[in-house]
Amino acid sequence: MSPNKWTIRKKLSALILLAFAAAVSFFYISYFSSRHIIEERAINGLRDPKTADSLIHYIAENEVNTYDYEKLQRWCSAYSGVDIEVFVDELLVYSSVARERSLGIIVRESELDKRLAMPVQFHDREAEVILYNGIHLYNRALGIGIVESCLLFFVIIILGIRSEVRYIRTVNEEIHVLEGGDLSKEITIRGSDEVTMLAESVDEFRKSMRNQLKTIEELEKSNRMMSAEIAHDLRTPLTSLIMYLDFAYGEIQGKEPQAEEYLTKAREKSVRLRNLLEENFSYTTMTDYFMKEKQEVHAYEVMNGYLNDMILNLETEGFNVRSDISFRKCSILIQRDAVARVLGNLMTNILKYADRDGEVCICGREKDKYLEIRITNDVRIFDEGKPESTGFGARIVKRLIEEMDGEYSTCEKDGKYTTVLRFLKARDHESLEDGQGTEREQIS
Repeated sequence: MSPNKWTIRKKLSALILLAFAAAVSFFYISYFSSRHIIEERAINGLRDPKTADSLIHYIAENEVNTYDYEKLQRWCSAYSGVDIEVFVDELLVYSSVARERSLGIIVRESELDKRLAMPVQFHDREAEVILYNGIHLYNRALGIGIVESCLLFFVIIILGIRSEVRYIRTVNEEIHVLEGGDLSKEITIRGSDEVTMLAESVDEFRKSMRNQLKTIEELEKSNRMMSAEIAHDLRTPLTSLIMYLDFAYGEIQGKEPQAEEYLTKAREKSVRLRNLLEENFSYTTMTDYFMKEKQEVHAYEVMNGYLNDMILNLETEGFNVRSDISFRKCSILIQRDAVARVLGNLMTNILKYADRDGEVCICGREKDKYLEIRITNDVRIFDEGKPESTGFGARIVKRLIEEMDGEYSTCEKDGKYTTVLRFLKARDHESLEDGQGTEREQIS
């Protein structure tokens, strides 16, 4: 950390000093302003004729002498807030505010005292009396000034700390956004203390992770392209190989039973290998569908068309299809080519694994949030065992459906195989909660 950086300790020390200076300045201004007001009020107290008449009447009625301190003190106590000073021959002989003017020393009457004083006849002689109103408020003003200054000190401290806490809270919220996977959110950089250094480190980590993810994405794309190119390049010679095997089989058919058997097995393996390459090519190029924007379409127009084509193709292949499709005029969010590919994969699975003597049921219904398509078929029983499957078709269907925020599930029970597709309605797309889909048994 460079020496000119403001650490939290330095900022806190500066904040305390600032608050202390502000509190002391406020106390000085507040107290001395209040003192000035109190003095003005005290001086104005002699202009109150009722108070003066009361003192004159008390002195005459009680035969008060200029040295009767107790009697004078009783009058001051009766008139709370009023203080008096008595001068005889320009010397102070009594003061109810002795803390201001001590009687232990000789105090002479000043010119200001002479202007404020009024003559009063005591029992023993005439004297000059000064009335003060509110001198006792000095202590109260002092206490209030101290309390207000302390409050100002703590308010400044709290506001300063609150500013730092607000920044920490902002950084914390932005880190939570990063935890959610949004690496495009920049971290707010403000100041130069330890919290700012931490925020800078997190932001650099965000940039680094974003660059790494971009690199990984480019590598994955490159790998997919290479895999797709290899699969594409291998399909052409395999097709030629299968064609030549067919030619060879035609030449020896009925002549060489052993060679005919070998050629048949070689052709089956070649077809199997070609199918695997085609499935791998389809899986690696599936990203093209994800990059296309989903469209809002009318279910009864689009889905009816796809399902009717599927039903026609299955019936052409000799399947007995029973359909029960009822879509109202609702809208769904789909990617058209992706839906065609999903149904194409399902039809391929039916052709490979469904019993042609059984019945294929295709049911379409509109649910609360989804448009549901349910396909049920009888499972074919193979004499030589069920053919091996790579599972590419199931993974393709699952990924495509999930990319459209839908659900995909399968179930095999009592010789029946059921596939359920759910497409989200357009109005519920934004309110769909995360994690709604559950892991289901995959198409084998």
